[in-house]
Amino acid sequence: MIVSSLFAFFAGKNSDIVVNGRVNRMASLGGAERTDGRVLKIEGDRARVCWPKGDKTEETLSNLVTIIE
Repeated sequence: MIVSSLFAFFAGKNSDIVVNGRVNRMASLGGAERTDGRVLKIEGDRARVCWPKGDKTEETLSNLVTIIE
């Protein structure tokens, strides 16, 4: 966790993503696009996201996009 925190600090993380914020996941090699998630926790460059129907996943911040309301 220390290494990922240092990496996020020096590489710069997506500062638009905040705890309890709404996000979408972009399609990537690791999975399909998902919509309307809620960020539960952020640690380093990873976020715990709750999706509709109760699915919870660990996501890389660079794959998430903030939903502007």
